[in-house]
Amino acid sequence: EPVETKMMGTQSPLSLKEDDMKLMLAAKTHIGSRNCNKKMTEYVWTRKVEGSHVINIGKTWEKLMLAARIIVAIENPADVIAVSGTQNG
Repeated sequence: EPVETKMMGTQSPLSLKEDDMKLMLAAKTHIGSRNCNKKMTEYVWTRKVEGSHVINIGKTWEKLMLAARIIVAIENPADVIAVSGTQNG
């Protein structure tokens, strides 16, 4: 069941579901670095005592869904490329 359904009573096919959230937490997509620039502050949920930032999974999901919608709209799949900003990406 989508998280929004429990919280706000709304449901969307693209909404963050509990299973999706569990997978994102297991993949540690919420773990940020100690560094945080001004543009990233809106995506930070909190900061741990040791200094690393915890990223807002809901906002991460929104950006993933936006990217997915853009990719799906591209006619030629050969025109799509994924680039990582880190070695582990």
